[in-house]
Amino acid sequence: MAEYRFGAASPDGRVESGHIQAESREDALRQLEERRLVVFQLEERSASAPNAGFRRTKVSHDDLVVLIRELATMANAGISLADALATLKDANAATPLYEPLERMVSAIRGGDGFSTALDKAKLALPVYVLAMVRAGEATSNLGMALGRAADQMDFDAKMRSQTREALVYPTILVGTGTVAILFIFSFVVPRFAGLLKGRMDSLPWISSLVLKLGMFFNAYFVQTLIGLVLVVVLFVTAIRNPKLKLRLLEMAAHMPILGDWIKSGETARWTNSLAMLLESKVAILSALELTSGAVRLGNTAAQLDKVRSEVNRGRRLSQAIEHQQLLEPTSLSMVRVGEQSGELGPMLHHVAQYWSNKNQSTQRRMVSLIEPASILLLGLVIGFVMVGVVLAMSTLSEVKL
Repeated sequence: MAEYRFGAASPDGRVESGHIQAESREDALRQLEERRLVVFQLEERSASAPNAGFRRTKVSHDDLVVLIRELATMANAGISLADALATLKDANAATPLYEPLERMVSAIRGGDGFSTALDKAKLALPVYVLAMVRAGEATSNLGMALGRAADQMDFDAKMRSQTREALVYPTILVGTGTVAILFIFSFVVPRFAGLLKGRMDSLPWISSLVLKLGMFFNAYFVQTLIGLVLVVVLFVTAIRNPKLKLRLLEMAAHMPILGDWIKSGETARWTNSLAMLLESKVAILSALELTSGAVRLGNTAAQLDKVRSEVNRGRRLSQAIEHQQLLEPTSLSMVRVGEQSGELGPMLHHVAQYWSNKNQSTQRRMVSLIEPASILLLGLVIGFVMVGVVLAMSTLSEVKL
C-alpha cells in the first residue's frame, strides 16, 4: 500500500488536493475517478523526500512538459487559472518549479493575462509556446493551445532523444577501439622493440614506424593519457557551447548520410512546429517567423524567412516552399491538398510524420554503416601493427649477434 498525492477538479469546477492510499497508481486513479474527479496531478509520496539532502535547482525539459500538460488539463476542466496555478505551486513546493509558479501566481493576481504571467515566470520555454498561448487566449481555447504546445515539446524531445541514442553506440565503439590501440602501442609493441634495440635502421619501414610509435607511447604514456583526457574534455565543453555546437551541426549537415539524417530531422521539426502553430490559430506569417526561429540550421532558417517574405507578397505557402526547395514533390503535394481542403495543419502533421519516419530510417542506416566501418578501421590499425611486428621478428634470424 502506497500513499499518493493528488490534484484534481470536481464536476463543479472546484480544485481538490490531498492524499490517497492505494495499491498502485492505476488503483489510485480508479478511486479518484469513482469520486468523479478529473485528475491533473498524481505523484507517489516518498517517505524520505522531506528529508532528502539533494534538491534539484534546474527546471528540466520534462518538468516543463508536465507543467504545460497539467495546465492544459485544468484549463479544459474549467478551473480558473488563479486556482490552477496556486494548486500547482503548493504541489511543487519542493521542486525547481516553485519559484516560477510563485511569480506566475503573483502576476495573475496583479491583473496580468496568462501569457504575460507565463513570460514573467522566466521559464526556458520554446518561443512557439508563448505564441500558442496568446492564440489560445484570443480564441478562448487556452486548454487546446496548451495541449498542442506540450505535444510539440514532446516531439522536440523525441527528436533530441533519437539523436543521442544514435550517437551512443558509435561513441562506445570508437572509445573502446582507441583504448585497445593505445594499449597495444603502449604495452605490447615495446616488448618486441626491446629485442631489436639498436637495430631499427635495418628493419623495414613498417616495422620501424610501429616499434618507434610503441616506444614513444610507452615512454610518454602518462602524458598521452592526459592529452587524450584533455581532448575529450575540450570536445565535451565545445559541444556544450551553443554557437560552436551549431557550427559543428551545420558542417555535419553537408556530409553524406549524416547530412541526410540531420536535414530530415530538421524538416520533421519545422513542419510539425508549423502545423501546431497553424492549428492553434496563429497567423501564418507569425507562425512562419516563429518556425524559422525554432530550427537549428541557419540555411533552413534563412529559407523559411524567404518563404515568409513570399507569402507576405501574396504567394501561396506551397508555391513559396517549392521555390525555396524545402520539401520534395510528395510532401509538397500534401501541402497543396491541405491548402485546397482547408486542412493545412493536419496535412503538415502528416508531412512531419513522414519526415520523422525517414529520419529514423536514415539513422538506422547510418548506425548500420558505422559498425562495419569502425571495425574495419580498427582491424586495419591492428593489422598494420601486427605486420610491422611480424616483419621485425622475421629479421631476427638475419641479425648477427
